Formats: sequence, C-alpha cells, structure tokens
Amino acid sequence: MKWRFLSVLALAAPLLAACGGGGGGDGPMTEVRLCPASLDYSTVYTGGGGDGELVKLQLDTAKMTWQVTYVESPIPATTGTVVPTRAGQVASGTLTQETLLPTNKLNQCAFRLNGASLDPNRPARIFVGEGVAGGTIPGAEISFGGILGVGAVPDTKFPYYPFIGFSSIETDITKVAGTYNQLGYHQVPSQNFAPVAVDTKITINADGTWTECDNSGVNAGKCQQPGSNFAPAADGSGAFQTNNFQGQAKPTLATTPKARGYMIVGRLRNQLVPILVRTGAANSSVTVPQNGALGPYADDESGISILSPQSPIAVNSQNGEYIGVDSQFDYRTTALAGTQATLLDPFNASQASLATALNLDFTQAVPGVVTTTHVGASTGNTATGKMIFTGGVFGYLDLTNAASPYFTIGAFVQ
Repeated sequence: MKWRFLSVLALAAPLLAACGGGGGGDGPMTEVRLCPASLDYSTVYTGGGGDGELVKLQLDTAKMTWQVTYVESPIPATTGTVVPTRAGQVASGTLTQETLLPTNKLNQCAFRLNGASLDPNRPARIFVGEGVAGGTIPGAEISFGGILGVGAVPDTKFPYYPFIGFSSIETDITKVAGTYNQLGYHQVPSQNFAPVAVDTKITINADGTWTECDNSGVNAGKCQQPGSNFAPAADGSGAFQTNNFQGQAKPTLATTPKARGYMIVGRLRNQLVPILVRTGAANSSVTVPQNGALGPYADDESGISILSPQSPIAVNSQNGEYIGVDSQFDYRTTALAGTQATLLDPFNASQASLATALNLDFTQAVPGVVTTTHVGASTGNTATGKMIFTGGVFGYLDLTNAASPYFTIGAFVQ
C-alpha cells in the first residue's frame, strides 16, 4: 500500500486534540491555530509517563520555560539505587520553538524541552493542543546491583520517556464508571527491562470497585479486582489511586503486589480519556520498612495504558492524522483513512522505509476493539494488532513479535 506522504507531511500536527481553538475572528485570512496562542504555569497538564510516572507539566510560552513535577514515580532519584525515587522532585529548563515540522502552523504548537533529554541527538519534545499535551519528559539512567543476588538492573540510559497529559481532568469516579477496553505497555527493569503487553477488559463501578479481565499476561483468562478500590489519590493530583496493584508479569521478588496504580482521566471532545499507569516499587533494605512491608522486594513492573469505552466504533469515524510517541521511544504520526492506516516518522515523513502500513478490521468481535494486520506481512490476514479510540486519542498494541510488543498512544490532529 502506498500512502499519501505529502498529505501526511502537510497535515500531521503534534499530539493535538479538539482542533480549532483560537485565532479566529480577524478576517478570512486569519489562520486557525491548532493550540493556544500562549501558555503560562496556570495551565497544568496532569498525565502519565511511559515509565509509570504521574506527572504535572507546565509551559510558559512568554518566558519560554518548562517545568515537570514528578508527583509519583518508580524512577530512582540516584543511579545505582532503587529508593528514594524522584517522586516529589521538580525539573525545569528552557523551551525552544520547534522548526523541523513542515509548516509554521505545526511548529508553533511544538517545543523542545532543553535539558530534558540525556541524548543530545534525540531532543525531548512536547506537542500542545487544545486540552492536551504530549511527547516526552526527562529521561534517566537506571542501574542496580540486585537484592540478595536477584533483581539486578542493567545500566540503561533512557533519553526521555513518553508522556500524555490533560489540562482538564475528571475527578468524580461516578462519572468514570463503565466498561472499558485497555491496551498498554510495561517494562520490568529487574528482569532486564522485559517488555510486557497490557490487554484487558476493565469494569469500573461508581463506588470505586473494579474488575479486570486479562487477555494476556500471568492472569490471562481470569477476572478479578487486581488492586484496592479506586479512590482520589492521596497526593491531591486529581488522579485516582489503587494500591497493591497486580502486574501483568510475575514479580521478581514479592509474594504480594507492592506497586500502585494511578488513573488520570482526561476530558477531551466531550469524552473521557482514562490513562492508567502502574508505578512499580522496590526496596533494597533488609530491615527498614518500606510501603508497609519489611525486607527487600522488587515489584518494579512499570508502564502506561489507555482505556476506551467498550462500545462499537464505526468505520471512517476515526479518519485523520494523529501523533504520539511509541514504546521504542520514537515520535510517530499515524494517518488513518477508512480501513487503512500508516505510521510515519513526523520529522521524516517522506521516508517510506520508516513507515508501517496497516489494514484495519472494524467488525469488532469485542466492541470498540479494531483489529489490525500488517500490509504484506507473512502472517497474511491474521490480526496481530489492536486499536482502541476515545476522545480523539487512540491506543495501538501490536504483537507481531509477541516477545517484543509494540505500543503507542496518539491524539487526533485533523
């Protein structure tokens, strides 16, 4: 399948939702902006990181500065340790307006976060839309010698971490109640950063009780409540928190789950966009209590997922261009039309070698789950991927290589 690379290049704007705000009313030649004309720290984007962090992001486009607050985090504050994490820390720096996207209209909504990336050749970028901000947040170098001979974490440097956040979030669990599909991606640092797919059905009740039915992982085929009831997070972030949150993989060193889950529910295009992060936990001390438990443990599986309502999706209803960051830490534009989609590098959209072409099947054996196949793949018509949609945001999980799942979240452009 050959895709309209020039069209994608012209239309693919950075991680935007609810396009069309601002810029109107000055005559027919006024270009409609894809993002706010200005931002300051009074606008706070609360969201999740691909590393399992709960984060607040702020931008000031007059002073050209950025600030990231790590509200909750599994990322150690110091390389070579596991605790404390960088939860509670604040990172900041200067912004540079992006220039490498094809039009001014696109570049005016994209910024480089100077000082946020650990690799000067891979800048951290944030893309701003009406009500949503996404891209990447500061990375980290992680390593650990192990706990009682197990759980060693190989020295690994992540230039940045994927992120999506919202300027308006839902804080009333009764309004979140419903049945959802969930797709996501976790890693287990203490198992050589083993990748773990998330593929479930989740039912959330108005009282915060919930049920998860897993399609994969160690609990595949089971339905259970894998953590405590969802309740407002104790940190006051506006997220919902669940404790003792069971993961998709067997913990490295823990008889019961020690991790926590944080669900941030964005409000976009009159819909809810729940983002659920698993914030892994580890303790290297033999004697000091940590998280209510004595002794060392490693339940460090961490990552991000998206939930969408379990209701049918009509073909052509999701047409358009999207952008996000994937589990390989690459920026990705997705162009979707009818039953076809192509994933591209937004900064090299004309390079066909960097593109992935997909066929989409909207018959939906599970309401809301659109299955996908790779065009020309040796698997033929066997579906290897799934897409779910809500509020102009989609999640895509591909298991062509089950040992190395691929995942990305993107948001609608136009």
